[in-house]
Amino acid sequence: MTAMTGSYPAELRLASLALAAGTSPSELGLDSAWRIVDEARVLGTGEECFQRASAALLEFRAHRHAGVRVRRDEAEPDVVWLRVGPTLSPCRILHVERTPQRTALVYGTLPGHVERGEEAFLIELQDDGTVVGRCVAFSQPDRWFARLAPRLAEAAQSLITRRYLAGMGL
Repeated sequence: MTAMTGSYPAELRLASLALAAGTSPSELGLDSAWRIVDEARVLGTGEECFQRASAALLEFRAHRHAGVRVRRDEAEPDVVWLRVGPTLSPCRILHVERTPQRTALVYGTLPGHVERGEEAFLIELQDDGTVVGRCVAFSQPDRWFARLAPRLAEAAQSLITRRYLAGMGL
């Protein structure tokens, strides 16, 4: 079986991490056609909070809290299928990181996803003990209904992003 390839330009792979690190969208080749999302939320303080938030992210509990059901692809373990209401959208996990101060999960869209682009989910334990959850993404509507109602797609993405962040803190 041939692995599915991303639905967005290959040169943008892991650009969500570069955005999170402070690289400007224009430096990455992301023009005004791409919607950039960068939202953060303080989740609490301390090592226990960091570990709990990291587990919520990596076990997809934050996704479930956002109303997104996640199913791994048996044939390709790095592919996940995201169900939101009647839509089913495939993504490839591009990067997983777990350090004493940071947990990251990045996935990129595959053909058939409602949007095309990439999203990074980050949890950081800062030097002062504060735990911050962050979602950084770039996307464009891809399926016909998302292109037909882009403002509605943006509103849905914003709502789900806020719910991801809330779910990281549970």
